[in-house]
Amino acid sequence: VMTRNASCYITKRRAFVSIITFSIAYIYNDHVISIHSILESGSTILNLQNGNPNPTSTFTSSFGEIPNKISGQLNSFANQVGYFNLSCPFEMSKTSCAFLEYSEEDRARTRISSEYYKSVIRNAFDSTFFSGSNNQNTAKRVFMTGDSLTRQLFISLVCNAFTLYDGLVEHTEINWKEVDPCRNPSLCKIKGGEHGTFDAASVKFRGGMEVHFVPHKGFKDKGTAEVHVLERLAAEASNMGRVTFGKRTAMQPGGPVDVLVYNVGIHFGMDEFRDKLEYFVNKVTIPLIRKNLSARPRIIYFTTPTQHFNTSDGTFQGWRGSEWSLKCVDEVESNPRADIEKKILAPGVNIDVLLDYDDLNFGMMHVGKHDCAHYCMPGLPDTVAAKLLDL
Repeated sequence: VMTRNASCYITKRRAFVSIITFSIAYIYNDHVISIHSILESGSTILNLQNGNPNPTSTFTSSFGEIPNKISGQLNSFANQVGYFNLSCPFEMSKTSCAFLEYSEEDRARTRISSEYYKSVIRNAFDSTFFSGSNNQNTAKRVFMTGDSLTRQLFISLVCNAFTLYDGLVEHTEINWKEVDPCRNPSLCKIKGGEHGTFDAASVKFRGGMEVHFVPHKGFKDKGTAEVHVLERLAAEASNMGRVTFGKRTAMQPGGPVDVLVYNVGIHFGMDEFRDKLEYFVNKVTIPLIRKNLSARPRIIYFTTPTQHFNTSDGTFQGWRGSEWSLKCVDEVESNPRADIEKKILAPGVNIDVLLDYDDLNFGMMHVGKHDCAHYCMPGLPDTVAAKLLDL
């Protein structure tokens, strides 16, 4: 882990294919964590190894030393550590870039995302699943509520646990929808059932940790979502000084909420987005923090991932926009939603932890096919998910 003022040395080496990435975690006043990675197009490999151009070297990421073997040939991605191309039974096909591959551009997205994932994922979840947070006496119960961007983090947690640690996933409740009324046919090769789409989902890990996801937006079935979750959380914070899981979890929770993970999501215009965030702070987090009860959960907010549409500010302008505006660009100057979030949220004051995607230059790792909001999986969401519960 590098501090904000720390320097790093970057060496460059020409190679046949440019797909190597690295990750740095910046720490702001012990509360704001910024996940920042660098991609460079062309035929350049970026390496954190000081002055060592060896393409089979070891570089240091935010998760320690990770062996990274790069050759002038394309790597065999199917044999990688972790999950890939629907090898995890909990993956959604519409964000599996390997499954969606059709063109050379698709294959490039898969390669970049896969290499990024492999470079940071080895041992990344060890402290989450094998620390005091996951033993029978102190196991955390986590409530995640948001839209499909939050669901990507849930999928990352369960898929990495399932594929990296034998027997760690003890029980899951994921109710796949029989029919997925998808608006983008190029992403919906699987139109229902397993690997299609789901709303509420729960997982229990060996050791006792539980994670429950309930969407408040971007769902397919009102019966497995909670549209007015903010209002419920606000009433509970005011009346009890704590919050509950509500009644829409896929599995009955084993106890109270220990960690609340929230994100407003991308289904609101900027004014309504700001209103929702301010409501969350004024009606939920501040009342919880001021009551200072031991029963209140730890409150974590992750910034909304950057959209990389070919528009003036990178955000989605609607399906009626031009075909050109629906293409993904590699980099944008700012993330309007994240800018609002970082102005309103003050770690240690109105929230416990702010986890920042810091992803302005990650456009090539999006799913593509008119989706410049969701990242390929495996990919960047796995880095954020690994830090999410290790805080």
